[in-house]
Amino acid sequence: MFFLLGSGSGSPVEARIAHRGDIAIIIILLIIVAAILGIAFIVWMRIKNYYKSEAYLEKERSRKTKFKDIQKLAKENNLNQTEINTLWEICKITDTNNILYSIKSNNEVNELFHTAYDIMKQQNLFTDEKMNDFFTTLFKLEMIVAQYKKVLSTRQIQIGCVVFYISNEGEQYPFTVTQNQKDFFTAEIPEFIYKSPRRPELLTRSRFTFRTPDGLSYNLITRIIRYNEGNDGKYYMVLSHSEQLECQAQRHFKREFFERDCSFKAVKVNENHKKNEELYTFSDKEYPGKITNISAGGCCIQTTLPIKENQYIGVILPETGIDETIVGIIRRTRKLPTGKLALHIQFMQISLATKNRIHTLVYKYEL
Repeated sequence: MFFLLGSGSGSPVEARIAHRGDIAIIIILLIIVAAILGIAFIVWMRIKNYYKSEAYLEKERSRKTKFKDIQKLAKENNLNQTEINTLWEICKITDTNNILYSIKSNNEVNELFHTAYDIMKQQNLFTDEKMNDFFTTLFKLEMIVAQYKKVLSTRQIQIGCVVFYISNEGEQYPFTVTQNQKDFFTAEIPEFIYKSPRRPELLTRSRFTFRTPDGLSYNLITRIIRYNEGNDGKYYMVLSHSEQLECQAQRHFKREFFERDCSFKAVKVNENHKKNEELYTFSDKEYPGKITNISAGGCCIQTTLPIKENQYIGVILPETGIDETIVGIIRRTRKLPTGKLALHIQFMQISLATKNRIHTLVYKYEL
């Protein structure tokens, strides 16, 4: 036993000293590692705080847009390649600051695109296809900004907004919001609806729809608390606030609301047309109508004729500077309180030049 304990290259005292030296080295290494980690943490926190600082944000806002900014925006908002290319060209032409900070309001979006439009027109950079891509990208950007400001409650509805009551038969009646207070909001109701059986019943769940200035459409469900006759001789309804709002799927094009005379004619679809024959044949007889809204994808026309859904129609718009007779299909008809019929039309055959003319009408640009 004594022989085994005494074996080795050194004495037990020397072994203990060596062991203590190893521990000291380990402690020193741990201290060094801890110091390095501490310094790294401090540096990381300073970097993190810098990226959150106003100085960094101001630097990012003021620098010019890079392609990686467009790519980031595209990834977050499902932009397609055409929209990416269009937006990148617009940012280069206008030498715009960081696009990620330049589209927080639709005023900024429209200012950017209007500047680019003027430059591209002056430099003859537009083709029919490129102009159409320009406006569809503009609308996509407007919808992105609108999503930032989603309406979550009727408390956010602006005074002056037109809210449409939807009857059980699908008819829509316009009410204009005149007050919006903490516990309720008030809307003016047209006299012909107030004094008719079509007037919404009190305290029942009623459906409404409205559109925000940014272009988003919402359906909502709420209850009418009471009706009032104002000192001004007008009629009002008081509605309870609601969070039962549903944002509707957006169209592909921006619409413009106005009232202009138009005409339309019947269209026959030549199902078995040959290669050199026209798919659509127009009737010679025209009927008068009133166009109430339009986009590059469709329009709404009011008429007194009892026209059914799914019929093809040729739309003529003489007051818009459009010479083409646009072929559309009636997707939905809606009876109006005036007794007229509203025809909701989807365009089926329309040239890019005509689309662009409609785009410029909607956005109020010079063609």
